Amino acid sequence: MKRNLLILFVFFKFFLSCISLHAQTNENIWFDGLSRSYFARDAIDKSVRDDTLSVKSTSNGYSMLDLNTHVNPIKNMEIFAQLRIRNSFGSFFGSGTQVNVRQLKAKGIINNKIRFSIGDLFLKQSKFTLYNYDDEILRDENDILKAYRDIINYENFYTENRWRLHGIQTDFSFKFDRFVRNVGFDFFITRPSGSRQINETTYSSDLLFSGSSIFSQINKRISLFGNYVNLFEEESSGTKNISVRNPVYDFSMLYHFGSNKYRVEQKIQTGFSRRYWLHSDLENDMLDYTSNDTKGMYFEFNNKYLKNDSTLFLTIGYRYVDPNFRSAGAQTRRLDYFSNRNTIYPFYTNMSLIRPSSTFDLISDEQLYNQNLSSVLMNFNPIYSNILPYGDATPNRNGVYFNGLINNKKKIFVAKFNASFYSEVIGQGTSEKRNFTLFKGNFKINFHQLLNLENEFILSASSVSEYTKRGGKEISSLNLFSHQMNVSANVELVKKLFVQVSYNQISAFGNEFLTQRDNFGNINYFTSVQIDQKDHLLSSGLLYKIRDNVYANIQYNLWGMKFADQPYLDYNYNRFILILSVKL
Repeated sequence: MKRNLLILFVFFKFFLSCISLHAQTNENIWFDGLSRSYFARDAIDKSVRDDTLSVKSTSNGYSMLDLNTHVNPIKNMEIFAQLRIRNSFGSFFGSGTQVNVRQLKAKGIINNKIRFSIGDLFLKQSKFTLYNYDDEILRDENDILKAYRDIINYENFYTENRWRLHGIQTDFSFKFDRFVRNVGFDFFITRPSGSRQINETTYSSDLLFSGSSIFSQINKRISLFGNYVNLFEEESSGTKNISVRNPVYDFSMLYHFGSNKYRVEQKIQTGFSRRYWLHSDLENDMLDYTSNDTKGMYFEFNNKYLKNDSTLFLTIGYRYVDPNFRSAGAQTRRLDYFSNRNTIYPFYTNMSLIRPSSTFDLISDEQLYNQNLSSVLMNFNPIYSNILPYGDATPNRNGVYFNGLINNKKKIFVAKFNASFYSEVIGQGTSEKRNFTLFKGNFKINFHQLLNLENEFILSASSVSEYTKRGGKEISSLNLFSHQMNVSANVELVKKLFVQVSYNQISAFGNEFLTQRDNFGNINYFTSVQIDQKDHLLSSGLLYKIRDNVYANIQYNLWGMKFADQPYLDYNYNRFILILSVKL
């Protein structure tokens, strides 16, 4: 305990000194960060009578501070460290305090030409090589859920669809007077996971992820792009005689033209992948054979129309992704529905069943999310996303898509829409192919702009409908429909004080076949499931927003799940939550 108190004393002494240094505008060292206080009280709704084993209510919370230290020891170089102090509510005199380094990175420029970064990297390439797709739950348009969204993205390092990886990166570029305007290069190598002990005699190998990019602007209208990534294991760093290899190659060309009022972009993108496992004799340093070797490709063509005043954006495109296309950097999901257990009432009913994740869990529980790249396709729940569970890189898809955005010049309303029509390239388990239809739309109306009100008054709504169908014999046919709906209102009572309400619902009914895969990602079984359920989330609260990154939020959430064919598994819960977030 004395040791923890000493750590706290040293840290706050250091923090106060940092503030003093920052106030003196020291050019060699400066600070920022984030502080958050979080308290939640969860309770079983009074309508639930078939769960007498769980506690009726529970509470938890914490206070934490992330202090970011930026040090410039020399010109064109910066060392960044993020120190976290976290204390759980109910812990006194430092007994529940955790102190750790959350991020560490050094970056700089060599001879004003070559940039480099070492440590924590946030990397992104194309949507088929390295891309961190958003999860499939509607919440981005809902202001009352911003507090939950901020926590999940911050705690899991989700920034601009980038994956956070540890390694080294460098990039540089050249300019030319003729033939080619410029050429840029980017290289990186990272280690998503290190060697670890599996049992007394077996150690896994280091998992490495490397890549490179090249960009060239040929002239004012034509640009060329190339990307390469490879996920592989270094077999000599472990005792297993098997290691994965997953190289992916990506090529694209962008052509654009326009005028003072509009811009038209045409893009062709294609590439291919290979994934296989090496089996080697470690004692004799010899390669025996390869197994589970799969090769795949993809192709995409789209046209975009953009008005320069940002009032209109339209896209029409075609995409083909081979059934065997595999890209760990692009197909890794944020959510793996069958790997992590809910932290809020994980068991329910008097049978102590594992409670399935609901909309509220996916919106609020940051511990359900994934930060590691996966060499095989991860599990997904068809209720939430059955058409593109792995984003644009979802294998075995062929079809067209339309999307657009309409924005009023006076910022009175914003509307987005998306329509997609896909089919499988080959059938799974049968010669019949699934057909997919997706309709997605959302809009936001700023009534304070429309009515010339001084205080904000915003109404927003969004909807996603997915329809999956497969014909053929009765034993293999399927028909699944799912719908997500979200309505919210944000009203400013007085300056900076808002009343917020929202309602979210996900409903799904029909049947599907869940795919089961072995350790090499090969399909070995299909499980037939009948689905008829509905998730609901009702939220209301107050928000006091000092500025965009400094706010206090009080919320009440009523949430649960209902099963049409198994009503004894229905559940309803309540939550009261208080969040104070300050970005320094």
